[in-house]
Amino acid sequence: MNRDDYRAAFDGIQFRKNFQRDTVNRLLREAEGQHEKERSCMKTSLKKTSLLVAVLVLALAVTAAAAVILLRPSQVAEAVGNDALAAAFDSDGAILLNQTKESGTYRFTLSGMVSGAGLSGLCDEADVTHSYVVAAVARTDGKAMTQEEGFALTITPLVAGQAPWEVNAWTLGGSYSSFIQEGVCYYIYEYDCLEMFAGSTVYLAAYEGFSPGTDMFQVSQDGSIAFQDSFTAPHALFTLPLDTAKADPAAVSAFLDSLHQPSPEVPDDVSADGNVPNAGEPIELH
Repeated sequence: MNRDDYRAAFDGIQFRKNFQRDTVNRLLREAEGQHEKERSCMKTSLKKTSLLVAVLVLALAVTAAAAVILLRPSQVAEAVGNDALAAAFDSDGAILLNQTKESGTYRFTLSGMVSGAGLSGLCDEADVTHSYVVAAVARTDGKAMTQEEGFALTITPLVAGQAPWEVNAWTLGGSYSSFIQEGVCYYIYEYDCLEMFAGSTVYLAAYEGFSPGTDMFQVSQDGSIAFQDSFTAPHALFTLPLDTAKADPAAVSAFLDSLHQPSPEVPDDVSADGNVPNAGEPIELH
């Protein structure tokens, strides 16, 4: 049985609301009763200890199971109404990761990534290849995530050898959708195609904060990127296993050149407060 079949089967198990509490209490009562019956036997304490260990193992097993059963990337895409992206995450081209790291009060899970054209749902971008990343964040104390907590977290790509404050979610045209289900905050991030950077190490950084800066990240002489030791907010750094055959040095060069182009002149119809009449609202990205 593969992992998806196992998780699907586990999802089908319906526990009663108070299953864990009632089971633990019952085992504790049986352990106490066993102790009373065999008070004079030297083996009693070992039996009681064994039962108590069984109680702890059961409690941990149920808790751990609840912690790891997350929506699959395709299910997250379906939840935001993007059937094309859901199908892409179920295809052979998707990278399913299910990598989890804990920091502070959060458990960060990088669920998967896929790249392709026509997956954004926008007609004017039907021929543009973008990369889509699904991630999930849960609290380590079992409390439900809140919208405010979700908004305070950032998930951004970083590329070895490139300054995090130059190549990141903002400069890569990032946008996202998010929702909370059963206390877990799920994200779908969309970026310019990350596969062009496959010739270098590509990271995915998740952290409490906003645009990356020198106070968060350090770049070593070999180009590798890490969080600053002084950065104490919850954070996690993943590495994306991209196919090096899909690297596109020419596209990377063009992208980097675009970062250093002079800013366009301010149009004449910009008002004093910097707003352009009838301009659309920018895609929210934190």
